[in-house]
Amino acid sequence: MLAAPPPSPPQPHRPARWLAAALLAAGACQPASAPPARASQDAAAPPGAARPATPAPHDGAPPPRPAPRPRGGNGQPALVAAGDDGAALDDRSPVRLPPPPFGAALVRRAPAGSSAAPRLVKVSEKKNQITDEAAWFTTNGLALPVITPAPRADAGGASDTFPSFAPERYRDQALVKAIGHGDHSALLYGPSFAEARFVAILDAAHTIVAFFDFESFLTPPEFDPKEAGFVKGSIGWAAVEDGVLYVSSGHRTYAASSKGKNAYLSAIELASGQLLWQSAPLVCNAENFVLRGDHLLCGYGFTAEPDFLYVLERATGKVASKLPLKSGPEFLVEKDGKLFVRTYDTDYVFEIR
Repeated sequence: MLAAPPPSPPQPHRPARWLAAALLAAGACQPASAPPARASQDAAAPPGAARPATPAPHDGAPPPRPAPRPRGGNGQPALVAAGDDGAALDDRSPVRLPPPPFGAALVRRAPAGSSAAPRLVKVSEKKNQITDEAAWFTTNGLALPVITPAPRADAGGASDTFPSFAPERYRDQALVKAIGHGDHSALLYGPSFAEARFVAILDAAHTIVAFFDFESFLTPPEFDPKEAGFVKGSIGWAAVEDGVLYVSSGHRTYAASSKGKNAYLSAIELASGQLLWQSAPLVCNAENFVLRGDHLLCGYGFTAEPDFLYVLERATGKVASKLPLKSGPEFLVEKDGKLFVRTYDTDYVFEIR
């Protein structure tokens, strides 16, 4: 069931191409929250936190929830200016999306060109200290487009708050990640950092133009019953381009636990909520992915499983190329014609040609 949101006035070079369609996005209902997801050595941990060389064994009970991931690469402040009047979510009903195919599928091409895939040429590769990811961001002058909380002026800096345009809760769900892409923002809500389920998209004027419930994307259709507490996934990253929402989803445990049905990128039409395509499994479980022209750059890896950097076609989700990595990718940042890739124990720099 679709209903139009209130009328209102995503990469910066195309500020308005998706907006007219996006204002038609609508709502449905809200299901229950997700159980905890399982952490791994390849999950990003706060700077200075120790990580085990291999995942701890478990007895079938979900482990403690993982610590929150870093909100913003090198600790820089919000990349999106604070708004004047927050955008309320509690009186809205998100569009509940139907279950995806949980496998490579092309329903309809996303609006993108067919230019040649970028070629990634390795410039450097060096071991890191595993816990020095903050130094990696700072040394290379990198940052993710993540909106970080700032001290409350009326609390003497004693507590933090997100900018006023980003509601800190949707009913009983917390704002667990806020991503500022310049001409739009993506707000992710859930009971914890490992369980993001709702995605709200705001335009440059901080008006809500789409609100989705990804509950149906988070539980794979097949899984080992003993792993039921670990295979419930979450939304990891989200970005809009040409009226299409690109999102990563999946769990943080072994691929075999869900019969390999994990770590997808999906393209959702912002105006209707229709799935345009879903990628093959096991292509994207890094903290983020990168939109670059007609392609998406992403990565997958987990413990002893194969680790790869992928280039996907933005129009179809098909894999255009892949490069092996020595461990699971955690962050991908494009800067000055290069792609900086942080993995669990190795730092890479690739020239983008």
